[in-house]
Amino acid sequence: MTRSHHDRPVPDAQVEPAPEIFDGELITEAEYLRRKRWDVLPALAVARVIGESDRPKKIATAAASQVARSARGVARAVYTVGQGQASWARRAIDALTYGPVREQIRLARFAGDRDALAEWTERLVSLKDGRAERLRALPATLAAGLRTLFMGVCVLGGLLLVVGLWLAFTPGTIGWSGWWLLIRHILDKTLTALSFAVGAILWVAPPAVLVAAWREGRRAAAPPRWLFSPEERAESDAEITADVITAALAHVKIPALTRYLTSGGVLEYVVTPREQGGGTYTQVRLPMGVTAAELLGSAKVELLAGNLGRHRHEVWPQREKDTDARVLDLWVADKGTMDKPAPPWPLLTDGEVDVFRDRLPWGVTMRAEQITVGMLQKHWLIGATSKQGKSTVLRLLALGLALDPTVELHIADLKGDGDWSMFAPRARTLIEGSADEHALATTEMLEWAVGEVARRYDAKRTAGIVGAIPREVSRRKGSGFHPIYLIVDECQVLYGAPHPIGGVKDDARAWRAAKKLHDQARAVNVHLLQATQRPDDRTLPARVREGAHVRCALNVPNHETAKMILADAADRGARPQDLRPGADAGTVVATGEVEDIPNGQAFAIVRTHYVPTKQAYAVISRAMAILLRTGRTIPADEAAEPERARDLIADVATVLDGSGKQRSADVLYQLRSRWEAAYGGWSAQQFATALEDCGVEVKKRSIDGQPGQRVILTVDVTTALRAQRAKSGQPATQ
Repeated sequence: MTRSHHDRPVPDAQVEPAPEIFDGELITEAEYLRRKRWDVLPALAVARVIGESDRPKKIATAAASQVARSARGVARAVYTVGQGQASWARRAIDALTYGPVREQIRLARFAGDRDALAEWTERLVSLKDGRAERLRALPATLAAGLRTLFMGVCVLGGLLLVVGLWLAFTPGTIGWSGWWLLIRHILDKTLTALSFAVGAILWVAPPAVLVAAWREGRRAAAPPRWLFSPEERAESDAEITADVITAALAHVKIPALTRYLTSGGVLEYVVTPREQGGGTYTQVRLPMGVTAAELLGSAKVELLAGNLGRHRHEVWPQREKDTDARVLDLWVADKGTMDKPAPPWPLLTDGEVDVFRDRLPWGVTMRAEQITVGMLQKHWLIGATSKQGKSTVLRLLALGLALDPTVELHIADLKGDGDWSMFAPRARTLIEGSADEHALATTEMLEWAVGEVARRYDAKRTAGIVGAIPREVSRRKGSGFHPIYLIVDECQVLYGAPHPIGGVKDDARAWRAAKKLHDQARAVNVHLLQATQRPDDRTLPARVREGAHVRCALNVPNHETAKMILADAADRGARPQDLRPGADAGTVVATGEVEDIPNGQAFAIVRTHYVPTKQAYAVISRAMAILLRTGRTIPADEAAEPERARDLIADVATVLDGSGKQRSADVLYQLRSRWEAAYGGWSAQQFATALEDCGVEVKKRSIDGQPGQRVILTVDVTTALRAQRAKSGQPATQ
């Protein structure tokens, strides 16, 4: 282009600059592209636009990523279509060669099933004979078809001819020529329609075949992983389908299961994999010779989880007791589900509780379902390693109980670091500390409860109450049947205390009191809740843990500890040892009388609600306001009033009551009846040993005409009693 302007001035005139004049020529779009060379390489246009942008590197990276993603998508589609066509070919070959029948023959031969082998072999021979017979009859069938077609054409032609002749000789009709013109018109329209249909089919058929092949390819095989980007692989791995589960089970190193699946066996899904809560739930029936229990060990679970693209704490197989041993119940968490905290506690800022009618909100299951627990007539046991939230889980239950104004709380915190101090105004008993005197006070609290249970049974009989104590009676002021909850946190301190408080000997006070409460207390609304961080046979005696109706475990060190707390549930898939220390604090594996555990399942995994210490004080303040509003108060007297120590020799002398001799079994029975709290758990051997320690020997004498009976002589008891009193400085007279 050139530019020109007038530069000669005009005298005595107003000079105005002239507009610029552009000289050029019009060219076509093609010529413009040719001159710019963009018609040769259109990508240069894109490159030029990118180069002239503000962020060329970022745009180029995004464009390359999108191109690569599109290329991978096209490659996956081509691969899937190819797999679909290959699958059709295999199915066609199977149909031609009776592949399914041959596979059944192979499986029967592999399993050594002679009857099935003979049956399927006979069926194969029958199918072959049938096909050969049909092939031999094929020429005759074709000939018969052609004859039928020829006869049909002849009949149709004859019919048309007859109709034409009739029209030719009938006045007022279309006549002979008109009839054949009509037939020609009908044939033209029919052929036109057929040609249109054939054209449409030819246009639609290829895309339809490609779509069908793609669907078949998806069913037949997954594309190789290198055709996916890391993000696409992660998205693909996150989806849990029946095919994914089957492939994972084929590689868990169970020989019978691996052989079955690699040889073409198909698993039966009793419950098709479906989304449930924050994961996928299914039930699958394993093949013969494989039980669900073989997949419940931590090593197998970890292998299965790896095959599913999950961590082991995200995969929870179990065995339902109501199904056969081959049915595996499986729940697989979505990635990240286990890291989500539980929602806020519904009772944190508002609400009251009636333990007879209400269930306490406790947390949510891994399936994102709210779980609530009934607290009436249940004893609890909670176990975990240190700093896993054991005390806060137990305290959550106590906070809910405190919101019922009829509930009486007795709490022993045998750690004593302030986790339970907020209960000081609400609890009738609050013991805080880990010394032996605190263990003694806790023992006396339990023994007081044993005495309270005996009193309630007497009062129940006197009141004529049969069966469960009615709610109206229990909640009536002054009835004496209100719910009592004894809570012992860090109970290993109690049972690990020196003898005679702790230990597992027959006369250890702590376990004997706890067992009596387990045996009889819940029928009269007295409950025991315990938590421990070091469960073993000494610090958590078997006779204590066996009485718990609800058992809970947070993270524990191993399967043996899990079984000590959870009993048989640990053999049915409960794996608290696989919970992550710290990361899963407050997450509980619960079993027993928990209402929201689905029928047939052995346990539930619960992310419990968390109430911090500061907010716990606010809950107790609200609980005290509820007490004040309902006109109830906390009794001022000490609840843990121990029964005075019994004098065995004096009690035996009272039972003998001057008789010359009595059977030792009868004397022990009388002792148990009169002072059940002291002698209820004694065995005959323990009784004889205690008498011998006091200087009284159980001797064999004849009584009531029966020789060789083990008896206690009154003279021996009197002598021992005098010696005892003389030693203590008391008068020697009885």
